[in-house]
Amino acid sequence: MKRPWYSFLYVRSPLVKIGLGIVAVMVSIAVLLFLGVIEDRRMAAQTANWDGRAIEKGAEIYANNCYTCHGPDGKGLPGVAPALHSKYFFTQRLKDVGWTGSLHDYVASTVAAGRPSKVKSQWAQMMPTWSQRFGGPLRDDQVNNVTAFVLNWEADALTQGTPDNPDPWQPFQDAPSKAMAEDGSAPVAEAPVEPTGPRSPQELFAGANGMGCSGCHNLDLPQTADSRGPVGPNMANLYETAGTRVPGEDAATYIHNSIVAPNAYISEGYMAGIMPQNFAERMTEEEINGLVQWLLDPNRQR
Repeated sequence: MKRPWYSFLYVRSPLVKIGLGIVAVMVSIAVLLFLGVIEDRRMAAQTANWDGRAIEKGAEIYANNCYTCHGPDGKGLPGVAPALHSKYFFTQRLKDVGWTGSLHDYVASTVAAGRPSKVKSQWAQMMPTWSQRFGGPLRDDQVNNVTAFVLNWEADALTQGTPDNPDPWQPFQDAPSKAMAEDGSAPVAEAPVEPTGPRSPQELFAGANGMGCSGCHNLDLPQTADSRGPVGPNMANLYETAGTRVPGEDAATYIHNSIVAPNAYISEGYMAGIMPQNFAERMTEEEINGLVQWLLDPNRQR
């Protein structure tokens, strides 16, 4: 009878079998010891991998939902929403608001529940509720992902506070920021100056007591098919195009209505609800008319 090809694997000697068993056990123990030595590094690498994925997914959520208010780089938009990519935010904000938990929990709770009680504030937009737990659209894992993305700015934010790289933080009027002047980590918080008369168009458009228009609208670029504002339309050529937007409305009427009733007409490619709905309450009619005429002036003074 012909021997099978694997017959060389047969071991007849009991001593050899015992020796091979001992070697196998020792090899198994060595492998287990090796895996134990590298397990911490393997787990750390896997954790970093999952953290990286969370940041990537959070970046997508931020780009789809948050950048229109907090800016594409997280440095806020003047008068629209505060900076998150800020040295002050990472180093001092929790102390100023009296938060005793972690920064992760502070950001996550703000994303989840929003700030629905602060309907009237210096910011053009109210922070909405995002978590499904409170009626928003995001799952818990998505809230954690966007939180991870915001916290990912910390290393870069800590380099701020120099003339070439200033901190973009805008002090809150109802919860003053305690600036750290010795290292320039945040701007000095000053009590807002109440206007004593009609505010100028320049102040309304981009000033500290204004409406935060400059955060969404660019006065230096025209609005064309190849040059579109990312949040709101550019305005360099507004005096030419305003009278063509809505049939039956001249340029001044169109701009006036866009300020007091911004959802009445939405420019193509933009979303309703981005522009604040209460400008008629925050500006006098005289201020609104002055802003309209200023925006229509191709030689407007800045």
